[in-house]
Amino acid sequence: MLDERKRRILEAIIDDYINTGEPVGSRTIAKKYIFGISSATIRNEMSDLEEMGYLEQPHTSAGRIPSDKGYRYYVDELMKVSRLSPQQVEFIRSQLDIKFNEINEYMENIAKIISNLTNYTAVISTPNVKKSFIKYLQLVPVDSKRYILILVTNTGLVKDILLDKPENVDIKDFIYISNILNEKLSGLKLEDIDQKIVLDIENILGKNKTILSPIIENVLRTISAADSTEVVLSGIKNMFDFPEFSDVLKAKIFLHIFEQKEMLRQIINSAMHEHITIRIGTENPIEDLKECSVVLSTYRIGDSIAGSIGIIGPKRLRYSQTVSLIDYICDTLSDILTRLFTE
Repeated sequence: MLDERKRRILEAIIDDYINTGEPVGSRTIAKKYIFGISSATIRNEMSDLEEMGYLEQPHTSAGRIPSDKGYRYYVDELMKVSRLSPQQVEFIRSQLDIKFNEINEYMENIAKIISNLTNYTAVISTPNVKKSFIKYLQLVPVDSKRYILILVTNTGLVKDILLDKPENVDIKDFIYISNILNEKLSGLKLEDIDQKIVLDIENILGKNKTILSPIIENVLRTISAADSTEVVLSGIKNMFDFPEFSDVLKAKIFLHIFEQKEMLRQIINSAMHEHITIRIGTENPIEDLKECSVVLSTYRIGDSIAGSIGIIGPKRLRYSQTVSLIDYICDTLSDILTRLFTE
């Protein structure tokens, strides 16, 4: 257990190192953070903190940097979660509460917003919902040989699919066929469209039933793709703005992570049962992330966890601001997706 003075000194060192990236000396702490205590006293306390494992001395200079243990104590005991400004809240809400055509594109946009706001790498899993259903279908003729299938789902997906028109189907029947498709398929999810429903529609369409097979095939493929879980990234290059990753070998190791889809899934899915998770350095289960910190949180659809949002940054990332941002984005996204999927 640290006494109050050691706590203050450790907090000051970590705050300064987060801001500067430079090892922190006792004079810096005495001048900038803790008044009324001599540099010599602070130096002694820093030596104690180093012996206790909270600080490290990267080279022979007097400056220290936080260890993984020091960061963990800071996050658990010292960190004060900051509040987003009204301007930040308004901006995030305006960027998230928009109409979109495809959920994956929407999540990619959110990843860009997060990486731009934090200057770290954002990693997001798209919703694992399996709840997309057909809202509307329409057949629109292009010419005598082709037509467009317009598919609209409850998630906001609008898909235009160009198909060849069977020779025995008349363009004048497209309105009738569209009405039948909507009557029989509207409101159905992927698993609801079985052979019985297809045969029922074929019987109703009669001579026009040859048009049905490519329509059903494309509807199933489109909904399946929309419901699949993907991992999206943004801001990988942000990491190379930090001196910690200017080393070519470290940069190669870091880039290797983002070439491995299964590794990314392992990272993003490792906190699917928790609210906010912070892993620092060697706490990460993946060896290549030992120089990084990862902040993860989950978003929901109704009462069910639908996916995760994460930040990967250097160990000296701005924990307080990052936690506030991720927390607010997850809460806002949960509200938006719950409305969308439960209407």
